[in-house]
Amino acid sequence: MGGRCLFSLAALLLCPFHVLADYCEYPLVEESVLTASSELVTREADKARLYEEHAWSAADNNYYQSLTVDLRKRHRVTRIATQGKQNTREFVSEFVVQYSDNADLWKTYKNPMGLYKAFPGNEDGNTVSTNLFETPIIGRYIRVKPTRWRDRISMRLELYGCEYLPETVSFSGNAMVVMDLREFPVDSVRDHIRFRFRTKEPDAMVMYGRGTQGDYLALQLVQNRMVLNVNLGSRFLTSLSVGSLLDDNSWHDVEIRREQRNITFLVDRVRVDDIILGDFKRLNLNKELYIGGVPNLQLGMKARVNFTGCMENLNINGTAIIPEMRQASDYYSRYNKRPKYSLINIGSVCEFGISADQTLTFTTRKSHLKYPAFEDQKKINVSLEFRTYEEKGVLIHHKFTTYGYFMLFLDEGKVKVEVNARGTPGLVVLDNFETLYNDGQWHRVMFVVMENRMELTVDDVPMQTVRIISVISGKHFLIAGGVKGSPGFLGCLRKISVVGYMQKPKDEEIMYPEGIVRAACQIIDRCNPNPCEHRGRCKQTSQEFICDCTATGYSGAVCHTPLNPISCAAYGIQNPGVKRAEIYIDIDGSGPLVPFPVSCEFYNDGQVHSYLSHKHEKLTTVDGFEKRGSYVQNIIYDAGMEQIEIFVNRSARCRQRIHFECLKAKLFNSPSQEDEDFLPYTWWVSRTNQPMDYWGGSLPGSRKCECGLMGTCVTDKWCNCDGGLESWLTDSGELTVKEHLPVRQLRIGDTGTPLDGKKVRYTLGPLICEGDHVYDNTVTFRKADATINLPRFDMGHSGDIFFEFKTTVRDGCLIHARGPTDYIKISIVGGIELQFQYEAGSGPMSVSVETSNVLNDDTWHSVLVERNRKEARMIVDGGQKGLVAEPYGPVRAIHLESDFVVGATLDYRDGFVGCIRALILNGELQDLRGRAEKGMYGVQPGCVGKCSSNPCLNNGTCHEGYSTFECDCRWTAFKGPICADEIGIKMLTDTMVRYEIPGTYKTTIAERIRVGFTTTNPRGFLMGLHSNLTGEYLTLAISNSGHLKVTFDFGFERHEKVYGKRTFHEGQNHDVKLYRSDSGRRLTMQVDNYEPVSWTFDVKGSADAQFNNIQYVYIGKNESMAEGFVGCISRVEFDDIYPLKFYFQQDRPPNVIAESTSSVFEDYCGIEPIRYPEEEAETRPPPEVSEDVLMGLYSDNSAVLGGVLGIIFLALLCMGFLIGRYMARHKGDYRTHEADGADVAPDADWAVQHATTGPQVKKNTEMYI
Repeated sequence: MGGRCLFSLAALLLCPFHVLADYCEYPLVEESVLTASSELVTREADKARLYEEHAWSAADNNYYQSLTVDLRKRHRVTRIATQGKQNTREFVSEFVVQYSDNADLWKTYKNPMGLYKAFPGNEDGNTVSTNLFETPIIGRYIRVKPTRWRDRISMRLELYGCEYLPETVSFSGNAMVVMDLREFPVDSVRDHIRFRFRTKEPDAMVMYGRGTQGDYLALQLVQNRMVLNVNLGSRFLTSLSVGSLLDDNSWHDVEIRREQRNITFLVDRVRVDDIILGDFKRLNLNKELYIGGVPNLQLGMKARVNFTGCMENLNINGTAIIPEMRQASDYYSRYNKRPKYSLINIGSVCEFGISADQTLTFTTRKSHLKYPAFEDQKKINVSLEFRTYEEKGVLIHHKFTTYGYFMLFLDEGKVKVEVNARGTPGLVVLDNFETLYNDGQWHRVMFVVMENRMELTVDDVPMQTVRIISVISGKHFLIAGGVKGSPGFLGCLRKISVVGYMQKPKDEEIMYPEGIVRAACQIIDRCNPNPCEHRGRCKQTSQEFICDCTATGYSGAVCHTPLNPISCAAYGIQNPGVKRAEIYIDIDGSGPLVPFPVSCEFYNDGQVHSYLSHKHEKLTTVDGFEKRGSYVQNIIYDAGMEQIEIFVNRSARCRQRIHFECLKAKLFNSPSQEDEDFLPYTWWVSRTNQPMDYWGGSLPGSRKCECGLMGTCVTDKWCNCDGGLESWLTDSGELTVKEHLPVRQLRIGDTGTPLDGKKVRYTLGPLICEGDHVYDNTVTFRKADATINLPRFDMGHSGDIFFEFKTTVRDGCLIHARGPTDYIKISIVGGIELQFQYEAGSGPMSVSVETSNVLNDDTWHSVLVERNRKEARMIVDGGQKGLVAEPYGPVRAIHLESDFVVGATLDYRDGFVGCIRALILNGELQDLRGRAEKGMYGVQPGCVGKCSSNPCLNNGTCHEGYSTFECDCRWTAFKGPICADEIGIKMLTDTMVRYEIPGTYKTTIAERIRVGFTTTNPRGFLMGLHSNLTGEYLTLAISNSGHLKVTFDFGFERHEKVYGKRTFHEGQNHDVKLYRSDSGRRLTMQVDNYEPVSWTFDVKGSADAQFNNIQYVYIGKNESMAEGFVGCISRVEFDDIYPLKFYFQQDRPPNVIAESTSSVFEDYCGIEPIRYPEEEAETRPPPEVSEDVLMGLYSDNSAVLGGVLGIIFLALLCMGFLIGRYMARHKGDYRTHEADGADVAPDADWAVQHATTGPQVKKNTEMYI
């Protein structure tokens, strides 16, 4: 290359000249000064050094405590180590870090998301916890602010780093550094650029390099944000933007890392990662690389002015550029093959302090300036620049000497002037600017007032007004406030001129100086990074941000809560009765995926069908594509593939119909055996981009169409179209393998040329899915101490919990999780209130929703709990809401370390009994049912209560308790725990029970009568209904032959019907049911479990079958009978009247009486009560303990365990000895053998007399061994 050489940015900078020292890990606290916001006696701040015997302890345990380290000079701090108070539980478990150069202007260390980084602290008082600063802190003062602690705020700490040696260069707007890369061009695959800067200008060109092949790198400030535009030679620009309010005259850290096409851009530790567009991976720069400005407009530039400010320690891959460019010479450049530098108007000193433009930050509305004025002037000219997010605030107020005043102020974000002066009729308000100026940008305003003329200029746009006015200047100008009845200004002011020039405020001119920050603009951009989720638009004031969620599909303080249902099933639950709907669904709830349109169909049997359409559902003709799969049709659905995958996986079944018509064109070119290559002309592609070897209606791997699978093809081929006939044929069917759906692409071939007659027509239907695993994901908690433990839930700064529950209990804990100090808990209280309790380091908080209807009504209720940076809220049943605002100050993330427990608290208390379904955490469905199906204590899949097995007999009403049940027997003729205990009466010939129907009596046309009885008498009156008013009656009796007989007269004629299949006086228990139907024309009798017998009556048109004015119900006999039924009668029932139950209840009503010569008592008629079988008792399994824990316990306690076992063994030996002595205390002799040869003796005497050994037997002695 003729002496020229290529080098990368890495090579540009990998030289031995001014290489930064690598080691920067020296302890810094030893030589520092420590101070604290408060301290206890003997626990002062200077005792906060690491490994000290004592520690610093704050006097108050609140969130306003801090420990400050003065390093005496600026240092580069790389890490921090902390301890608590030795051998105590006093320690800080979380803290934030602030840093400053002057102890006035503080900046907080942020995480890559732009939020204040909460560093994890200690877990005990002794262990050292170390945190690294990924981007080192540059500053003199380091402040640690505890945000969480255990018993008390106590801390010991150490900072590690090294002294910061700045290499500074300043730019004045017409200065720049030029690196000539023409001789040594850049050709790199990786780059690393790092530097610090500060400026007061919102727009500036910071760094620019370009090559002849279209590569360029442009780093610039655009509206006080840092913008990086980069191109590696493609047609596409990659633009990254990060940071805000970078023109605040404070130091900011910038870092760029590139690895081929992967690029990371950081400003003040806020991080953006991206992939550079295009296919190229190398950065080729072979022209100039400009620093601080450019001579003319270049490609990729947005800023139109050069940089004004300071730059510090510009490093690329560890090499310091600033000292090199100052000392490099032509000889050095040639010898080390380094670029040449041209320095144009640059400076080497960057002053830090109160600048010439007098930038001031007003943090309270009462703080203001009081500048003196030149009195008795007839012309007043004032100007300033302001920056604010507030809608209201005074800018300048001046009272005239003679009469009146003028006030320059903000109202509703607009700049206005209010003038009241001599000769002016009324109050004059200049309000012609419609632009809003509370956007956080710098705006310049100038106001001139003189005799009969006023002029207001905002951002160089003038507005003049001619009026009759006379002014004479007064003594003072009030700036930023001090006007009674008008709100003071909050924000930043600079370049304040009220007497013709800018002036430095004197101490006596500053009112309430504690609310003013000098030499910097310290307002906070609360909208960067955007705290509003889902593309919500962020607005802000000085104190808070506001999210505008219009047209986002979400709601809430941060646009977190979805407005669209999660599925068609959810929509159907919210809108009962709907049959069809075109809606948008949000498949992941509050997650990042956007809603998409579906069609929903709802059926009477509860089925729900969801239709997802695409853009290619019409019949399409294909011609002229001869090669296999040469026609390509990508299917564009109304949703992205990531959304569709969740949509399909959550469905129970999915299908998609594919229809193919052919004229002489082949489809699969079948038959094709498994050992042959599958070479179809046409195929479809699954959602995983796999070509499929089957058609609609067939099976995967079959290489067939539906007709081939069923054997119905028109030829011996496996598809109709493979016959190649000169007529239109069809192959169609439904694709039903859910894992393959939807169809992502269609590939078609063998359609010949436009002239050979081969053609294909196809249609692809919408994706249709049924079922919803969200609402099928149901479990039942049968035990109050049963739980499902899910993995730790990271709720963080923003999180939501959704579920539905059904229960009959009044109280119970639904959700519980906790950390060292934080926790969340969702409970039902009193059956009418849901409560969300939590703590995030700022004390216990609670949100409650008290509902108008009861929650323990055994119906499904939905609960949505959301906690974000602004508030916590709860929504019950989609409408009833409760919320609590987060306290003012930094919002802390909820830090949870335990399992996410469903069904009770972590210690199995206050348990919930009932059903829970559709548990979704931050948009992710939790598989409760899958866990329950594996077998869990007290939990079962589905929503199955105790009443599902119908334990209440005889139409008793079962009240669900899920862990128990209760039978309501009020509307039965029975009693007992399951309504199975008979209520009967022993009947004698003179026993009668009469029930008088109260009120206006009873008229029926369809009676329901039931009687149980047992008797041995072949005749007797069982039950009767009678009306003295109409003479109508009905009797049920046993006839003289022992058969059942029913006799009635309802006004149209008398009827008598006999149930003659068998006799009923054999002493067995019988159950008779009698009821009328068909408007009284049909009478049906059922006895025991025999087939019912029905009789139909011809009721004439002029008559009716009503039983009118029934007055009495008789049991056993009535007043006209001499003898009644003998036996036992039970379970007597007439519609909702139960005479025997009423008679024997504790508070007997007066309208039921019993007459008998003997005592009347309750009897169960020989029928034993039925009892519900007891369930097998469940026992909570012991907690799982890992083998390591067990081994640790054994190893730690082996000596103690051995000693205890030894003592127990000795005690057992002693006990055995004593027991043996006790058992052997009666010693003596006894006979042990009977007489020999007397085995068959008939009695003892005969055996003794005839034994071969005689009566003498051997003596044995028992001995204890």
